[in-house]
This record gives sequence, C-alpha cells and structure tokens, in this order.
Amino acid sequence: MRDATDQPARLIRLAILDDNPFVRLPSGEIRPRAATFHRFAEAVVAAGPFAAAAYLIPVADGDGALSPGLPPVDPSRLRIVATAPFDGIAGYLRRWPSLVRHNWPLVRSAVVEADLVWIKAPASNGPLAAVAARRRRIPYFTWVAGSAHAVVRGQRRGMFTRPVAIGVATAYDAVAGILARTGPAVHLDDQLFTSLVTADEVATTRRRLEEHPGRGDSSEVRLVWAGRMVADKGIDDLLRAIRILRDRDVAASVILIGDGPEREALTMDATQLGVAKWVDWAGYLSDRAVYLEGLRGADLFVLPSRAEGVPKVVVDAMAAGLPVIATRVGNLPRILDHGRLGRLVDPDDPGGLAAAVESLAADHTERERLSELGLEFAARHTIEDQARRLVDWLRASFPRLPWPEVAT
Repeated sequence: MRDATDQPARLIRLAILDDNPFVRLPSGEIRPRAATFHRFAEAVVAAGPFAAAAYLIPVADGDGALSPGLPPVDPSRLRIVATAPFDGIAGYLRRWPSLVRHNWPLVRSAVVEADLVWIKAPASNGPLAAVAARRRRIPYFTWVAGSAHAVVRGQRRGMFTRPVAIGVATAYDAVAGILARTGPAVHLDDQLFTSLVTADEVATTRRRLEEHPGRGDSSEVRLVWAGRMVADKGIDDLLRAIRILRDRDVAASVILIGDGPEREALTMDATQLGVAKWVDWAGYLSDRAVYLEGLRGADLFVLPSRAEGVPKVVVDAMAAGLPVIATRVGNLPRILDHGRLGRLVDPDDPGGLAAAVESLAADHTERERLSELGLEFAARHTIEDQARRLVDWLRASFPRLPWPEVAT
C-alpha cells in the first residue's frame, strides 16, 4: 500500500463505485433515476479531507421523462465517471464481456488516480476496481449494503426462473464476499449505515407534534409505506393485513409512497381483496420535503419486507415521528433494538402484521413512547453524523493515508 506517513497533509483522492442507475438527459445533464446514495457520498466527502471524488455509476441515455425533483449530484463533491448501463444482475451477466471491455479502462483510470477506493457492494465493477487497486497497491474497502440472494428469494418468480435467479444472485453475493474478505469492509449495522436525515428535519417534526398534539387519536388509523414496489417488500402482505383489519372493524387505510415493477400486480391485489378504496397510491415523491410531509400525515409506518439490509426509510419514518412496525429480516431487529424502538413481526404473516397495527392503534401511550424514541434515534443518526462515523472508521482502518491532525 502507498506509504503516506511522511507526506504533508492534503486532500485525499477518493474513487467511489456505485451501481445505482443514473440517466443522461437530452441536455447532457446526468441525474439519478431514484437513487439517493450519492447524497450520503457527498456528505462523506464534505466530512473528510477529500477532494471531489471520482463517482463511477452506470449511466443510460434518457428521454427527459425524469422527475424534476431529483437534483443532480454536487460537482464540487462528486465527479461523475459514466460507466456502461445494464438491466439488473441477469442483464449484467448476459453482457458481461462487452461491459468489462467498456468499463475496465474507466475503472482503472479512476482507481490509479485515487488514494482510496470505496466499493459499494454488490457492485458490478467491484472486481475490476479491486484488481486495479491491488495491482497499484492502492487501498480499498467494501461497503456491504445487502444480499442479492435474500432479495431474489423474496421475489415472485416462476418455478423455472426462480432457481436460475437464485443461482445468479448467489454468485453475485459470492463476489461481494470475496471483495469484503480481501480488504477492510463495512457491514452495515445499527450504528454505521446510510442516512439522509438532517437535524432540521427532526426539529421540524418536533415542532409539528407540539403544534398539533394527538396524532393518531382519530377513529381511523392511517398507515404509510414507502419504497420501491418490488415483490420482496411484502406490500401484498400489507394489503392482506388491511383486509384483516377491516374485517375486524378496525378502520385502517394505507398510503403507498413509491413506484416499481409490482405496481400493476399490487393494484389487482387490492381490487381482489376489496381494499382498493382504502389504498392511496401516492407514487414516487422525488422532492424530499414533500416525501417527509407524506410520512408525517400518517399514524404508523409499516415495513413488511421479506428481505432488507439497513433500509434508510425506517430512519426517515423515525425522523417523521412515526412509530414503526417492521419484519424480523436483515438488520431491522438491530435498528429497532429488538423491539424496544418499534414493533417486530414475522415476514409473510399478514395476520401478525394486522395484530401489531391493531395493538398500537389502541395504545396512545405506546405510540407516543415509540415516536419519541424514534425521534431520538434519528437525531443521533443524521446524514452528517453517519458521514463522520464513516470518516472515523476510515481513519482507523487506513492510518497511512495523509489525514490531517484532529483538533483536541
């Protein structure tokens, strides 16, 4: 590895690899489709002594049909290096020879100019970055965001395509595992994870609660879910839980914030279950302020996922003052302190989900307790706090880089 011990303090050059898709507009401007990881990366660059980082992302040509609420990256923090786009894991594997030929020179050039490489896994270009870094003895670390295998197992697939998809996802995870074993790795947990929450957002929620106390005291319990509408999110179980609650004379409704490939199937599910009139399809809210207002308008946040890592949306819900009900998957039990900060239910259990909603809807004191604990957790895990935690980890993991002295 490069020995920077005797070098004068300077800005550290960082290269970041991220598979979140971006689109190039007809104007030439590059914007995220629905990704938010770049905002956390910007905060890390701002928190550490980093120069504008090389940000390697897949970029597809767009038709201009992109929500104006999604701003471009901050060029003073991230310098976009556009790699070839692909459609999911299977799409990458179908085209991997041509993708490698196209991306290798871009990845190699960005890596050799860096002092440190950040690989967000699973990452299609992660192995290329690791090879380039090891050849030049440049340190790198892996940010393990989740499991492709767990996601695929939670999806609705046919009996023939499911085994193939699981096999592909397992191979993808194996590559991420190799990357994590060949260098330092951050395995996201209840302390170090991606957050977009700001202190101002938490303060705004507190003011709203003080000005309008008694949220959730109406005869109807308003649930909210947010995310990408894919099968592993368990939204079908949430719709079944609404049916169960209505059959028990619990006046429950749900706001669904987001969009995705399962939207049409879920609309049919809602109709078949007879709950369509109690479902508000809010769509994807790209403006964060509007999105948070959508959360604040509900009484409870529900996340019935079949697979998760550390979902940012749970901390968003806490910042909105919402009690959280989530499934026992991924790191959700740790985030919710095994039930102290929210209710935990089993995945694929609409009855258990309905029971948790009914219990909290009837307990004002418990809702207030969970709301306050969630706000406290969100206030301790803002985007700035999480960026500083990662920089502290980087200082400890890569002491030979030219870090400036920390004032005491």
